[in-house]
Amino acid sequence: MAVPLNFAKLQIRSFSTCTLGRICLSLLFSGCATLIGTPPNAQKIPLKVVVGPVILEAPITKSTQIHSFEEASSPEAKSVVLTQLIDEIQTKAQQLLTEHLARQEGLRVVPFAETRRLLADLAPSGTKLEETQLRELGNQTGAQFVISGVIHDYGAVRWQYWVTGWLLHVSIATTIVGVATAWNPIAIGAYLAVDATTDFPLWWGGASVFGWAFRPVRVHVDTVQFNGCEGLVWTDDELAVKVPGKMLEEYPPEDRRKKEIQLEANLNRATAELAETIGQKLQLQPCTDDGRPAKIRGFSIMSLLDLLL
Repeated sequence: MAVPLNFAKLQIRSFSTCTLGRICLSLLFSGCATLIGTPPNAQKIPLKVVVGPVILEAPITKSTQIHSFEEASSPEAKSVVLTQLIDEIQTKAQQLLTEHLARQEGLRVVPFAETRRLLADLAPSGTKLEETQLRELGNQTGAQFVISGVIHDYGAVRWQYWVTGWLLHVSIATTIVGVATAWNPIAIGAYLAVDATTDFPLWWGGASVFGWAFRPVRVHVDTVQFNGCEGLVWTDDELAVKVPGKMLEEYPPEDRRKKEIQLEANLNRATAELAETIGQKLQLQPCTDDGRPAKIRGFSIMSLLDLLL
């Protein structure tokens, strides 16, 4: 519907010089505030974080479980080689977690080399830090948070985990198959046989399907706050099963089928996911009535499986 001409003229007349002046002043001050003010992200002071030891607790008894050898080691050297490999994995895990956290916005991470130098005076290599040692590491670095980790699974998922998961999965799937087939025992038996033969190698580790490699790696991290009030504020688990092809492309083609390379790729992936979550969630927590910091809310189904051990 067209607007009457006289109404349009009335609107134009009411747009006074005073109104125009107010709009100009508003735009001027708005522009000044935008130029002079600091963006919210820039005002946030980065949280200082240090990454402590990452301990390999996966039940590994043979070096061949985690490394590909062209020649078999002598019986005398097997235990020495296994110890050396475990130490290398733990060092690599700490380094990867440190580097991934350093890429997160809002975090200032103590360099890996500096942390390793300080840890040498705090505890023997490959051991967990006690609360007093964690506090000392935080004090020496000036970090507000000390993050440490545990590798629960490396190359294979513990039977307590995958059997429990498989039973939960198969109970639901069997019900669906049973309803769809009027509980035909042959159909249900065939499904269970196929499901067991595929799930076992995938979750137990070492399988290769259609060019995909499966090397399970599960990493658990604890984050302790040492600012204001002290205590555990965040725990999380990350499980990587299928080896990411993009990460394998970083290695020479002749090395991509080696166990240690595939496991390292999944370790890299798991620590990257954990670092991203920490970067999003971590913040200084207020003190509760008991003098401990409030917990950062989160849920990890993999952490519940630790109760099975």
